[in-house]
Amino acid sequence: LEKSKPGEPSWPSPWGLGRPGWHIECSVMASAILGESMDIHSGGYDLKFPHHDNELAQSEAYYDNDAWTRYFLHSGHLTIAGCKMSKSLKNFITIQEVLQKHSARQLRLAFLLHSWKDTLDYSDNTMELAKSYEKTVNEFFLTVKHFMRTTPGTGVAAFSKWSKDELEMNENLEKAKVAIHAALCDNIDTRSVLEIIRELVSQSNVYIEKLRSTGASEQAAYQKCCSLHHEDI
Repeated sequence: LEKSKPGEPSWPSPWGLGRPGWHIECSVMASAILGESMDIHSGGYDLKFPHHDNELAQSEAYYDNDAWTRYFLHSGHLTIAGCKMSKSLKNFITIQEVLQKHSARQLRLAFLLHSWKDTLDYSDNTMELAKSYEKTVNEFFLTVKHFMRTTPGTGVAAFSKWSKDELEMNENLEKAKVAIHAALCDNIDTRSVLEIIRELVSQSNVYIEKLRSTGASEQAAYQKCCSLHHEDI
């Protein structure tokens, strides 16, 4: 309960005219939709205390349970050039405005290159990092597609025994898949996932350069290896 300011809605109470505070407002809205218990409740990390603690206290008291929310996900703030994004500070930009300068994929990469629980600073430097990552992966896919188009895809010519290099690349792929799964299971660590993919692309590029120096006779083996990378990535 909060004391009503002039012009705000108010109701009589033993302590004077007041209104529900924002803690109870959020509890009521969430419970009206999700009921007396929910699995996940999210919000900025600045809401851990007292807002979310108050929501828990009043909701669990009302519903007489100890699991109004099972898990809280407290995300980092979004800043603009180092300052907290806020309408009141007139430091605000919409997604529609961002998409006038950058593609949707570049914006997604900018988010994925940072941990969801840490502060993300939207700036030219942040978007340049996203563009650089996108360029790296796009160029790799173009290279793979080029070799797949220029090597046999059917018949005897399409089959070749893997050498030590192909076996090593296949092992790298399997290790990357395991590491990506572990990273996603570890608090949805998308930043580590993209770094694992970047490392796999780098390893593949080293293999490609080595293959180019040995001639076209090994391209069939390379095609099979690259097709695995292309499908799994």
